[in-house]
Amino acid sequence: MKKIKRVLFYSIVVVVLSIVYFNRKVLNRPSSQTRFELTKPGKWNKVKLGPNAMAADGSKFFLYTRKGGSRNLMIYFCGGGGCWEGEMAHIPLSLRSYLKHGQFGYYFARIPFYILSMHRGIFDQRPDNPFSEWNVVFIPYASGDFHVGHTTVSYVSQKSSKSRTVRHNGRNNVEEALQWIYQNFETPDKLLIAGSSAGGFGSALWGSKIANHYADAEIYHLSDSSFLLSDRWPTLVEDNWKAEFKRTFSYPMEADMIGAAFRHNGTAMPAHAVLLHACTIHDKVLASFQNRLNGKGDEINRQITEEWSRQFRSSTRQLDEQLPNFYYFLTNHEYDSETHTTPHTLLPMKAFYEAEEEGTKLITWLDGIIHKNERVSRGARFLYPEEAETANAEKARMQA
Repeated sequence: MKKIKRVLFYSIVVVVLSIVYFNRKVLNRPSSQTRFELTKPGKWNKVKLGPNAMAADGSKFFLYTRKGGSRNLMIYFCGGGGCWEGEMAHIPLSLRSYLKHGQFGYYFARIPFYILSMHRGIFDQRPDNPFSEWNVVFIPYASGDFHVGHTTVSYVSQKSSKSRTVRHNGRNNVEEALQWIYQNFETPDKLLIAGSSAGGFGSALWGSKIANHYADAEIYHLSDSSFLLSDRWPTLVEDNWKAEFKRTFSYPMEADMIGAAFRHNGTAMPAHAVLLHACTIHDKVLASFQNRLNGKGDEINRQITEEWSRQFRSSTRQLDEQLPNFYYFLTNHEYDSETHTTPHTLLPMKAFYEAEEEGTKLITWLDGIIHKNERVSRGARFLYPEEAETANAEKARMQA
């Protein structure tokens, strides 16, 4: 029965990908201009980078850009899993992995042709999107190292004893990307450094370097759905990915990677920079990855998800108390009561328009902070439940 379902699923996916391929490659094929000023407004453009930039499987690495009608710039770090051990290395994100292993995989080994089709939300060109006229630089992710690796590893599968070479080339890819960005963009009016999932980590880690290059801009950094807590991080980042982390980023890696990055950016970025984090509070993908990161496998249950949520909320509360320019949007959008989980990532999904907390949509919250100077957080009930209970009790008393 499982085999029949896989074949049926495969047939459906092949049809969908064929439509996407025809749309992307024939009808809406990106242009290939190296100079941003020569690109057409509203149309995606593909930028080839230098020889040091390459994907995990050795294929070409490049940027996507899109010209808008404003002087604002969004630099977006794409997400897409991670790789730090043999089993993960042998199951890259692909349809082939699903057919062979029954799962889609752990990381992108190359940039898929449909990557832009996977990213809607904040990238949509629609009248109700206040970011539709921003200039966009989209940094893909195909190195399995949160955009920081600097080595090539031959991973051996424990199941088959076969080896697979993975080029953790994130650092080179980002440095090549930033070199191109700095050559093609003067200081924008507003700068949004953003990323989702692994890209949310990448945007935070590289954020201070970008912010200080454009120090005179109005600066915002937003990590979307990025929290993984593990004592393994300091060793893994150095031994597996050879990131030379402290030398590259000027502070030591910690068990709370994203928390450490936010605290660093709180002092390393220009004083006027605004730091933002958005996430669902029972993120099923992050709970699963953290479980594997800590050597416990991919499968999760209510207890594991709740523990991830507790740790995430504790970390976010600390940031809220420590950093004056930090704001958050936390939500239980599309909470599944059976599995005790919520979806993963918000910015590049329809959730960008639909996720809501305290009567405010995510899109409205971000628009208010960046375009209207309305700097507030949403979702305090998840961080300060005791205060929420007191407020609710007071409200009930007044209504009695």
